[in-house]
Amino acid sequence: MHDTSAFSSIFSLKIIGCLALFLFSLSIAPNSAVARTFDQIMAYVNDSVITKWELDTIVKQRAAELQQGYYRFSEREAMQRAEQERSELLDRLIRQMLLVETALTLKIEITPAQVEQYLQNFKNQYKINTEEEFIEALKREGYTLIAFREQAKRNLMADQLVMRRILPRLQVRDTDVQEFFEENRAEFTTKADEVHLRHIFITFKPSEADRQLALQKIHSIIEAVKAGEDFEALAQRYADNEAQKARLGKLIELPIAEVDELSDTFRTALSTLNAGEMSEPIEGNEGLYLFRVERKDDREVAFRYLIVGLKPSDEAIQDAYERADGILQKLNQGEDFNRLAQRYSDDLETRTNGGDLGIRSLTELNPRTRKIIEGLSVGQYTTPIQTTYGVHIFKIDSRKAPELSEEEKNQIRLMLREQKFQEEWKAYTDVLMEHSFIKIKSLQ
Repeated sequence: MHDTSAFSSIFSLKIIGCLALFLFSLSIAPNSAVARTFDQIMAYVNDSVITKWELDTIVKQRAAELQQGYYRFSEREAMQRAEQERSELLDRLIRQMLLVETALTLKIEITPAQVEQYLQNFKNQYKINTEEEFIEALKREGYTLIAFREQAKRNLMADQLVMRRILPRLQVRDTDVQEFFEENRAEFTTKADEVHLRHIFITFKPSEADRQLALQKIHSIIEAVKAGEDFEALAQRYADNEAQKARLGKLIELPIAEVDELSDTFRTALSTLNAGEMSEPIEGNEGLYLFRVERKDDREVAFRYLIVGLKPSDEAIQDAYERADGILQKLNQGEDFNRLAQRYSDDLETRTNGGDLGIRSLTELNPRTRKIIEGLSVGQYTTPIQTTYGVHIFKIDSRKAPELSEEEKNQIRLMLREQKFQEEWKAYTDVLMEHSFIKIKSLQ
């Protein structure tokens, strides 16, 4: 699945982290009037000013934030990034100052208990254990507890203003969640559609010389097995690829009741062989098969198998494409897909059922095939697609979109609420800025 928790962390840090940063900077600002007498003024905000010292503090705090949590910047990288955000940080600080000013004008009520909880949260955040440590830390920065407490009250008033004016607008509907999912489907890697798939398969038909070469190989394997060589080791040696190596030659234990559910190639071999017997070469979709039954009774069969591939020539590949193109023309002329599959498909296992491959998740398909099929609507079919053993024409009979779990929906709701918070916070503070005197000096 797409890591929605990562998205959530990013949005949370952008909003909550930045707001905490601004509130922290404001809460250390009460005594900055002394600094302002000598410090460079960076901006005028109604009757207040923002000094270079205050903005530098914001930038340093932003750098510290970037070094923590999701971001994991180095100290140098964090400071460079924070400096690049200096203008944005100043803008956000101005907006937060206007929120505090508006909250004071509206005389929003804050209780002493709320202030005490704010101070405790602040201590916890910065790992300050005792009141003495807290007072000493404030003194080192040139602040008093009384001034800090007053600014904490103002910050809480601003919080209440935001909750009253912005939070009621942060409604996220189920349709919003679904729309977000549809627009970002590619990011949810494990959330793929399930499709009822059919195909017409045209195999690469090897020449008789190719078939004889494969037969020679498999007969040499039969002789080696009879001479006592290990079946699994031989299977691994002749496997065409890593995927085959992972399954060929391994002992497979299967209930007898499930044999009828296997492909024709497997069903025929396992039904006719007794314990200790080995099959003759059997030609299947992947090449020549060889089966050996280790044990068999009324309840279970244990067997091994291997495959010697039939390598197609360029002529065989070209012939398969020509046959597939001929079938495609018939489809384009309106002929029925199921009937064409029954008549022309080389897949013996699905031919009689009109090429029915059943319901599959798109994640089961190889990336190239998935990319082509993903864009199909119900009832549409592909042009010929080459795979290892032949050429396929796929058709989608039905399609079902994946469903999100409640946890995933809640994560998306959280992301959307946070996005809306950003938008509404900016829109509301835009209005405050329009009705305020703001003059920003050059940051250079």
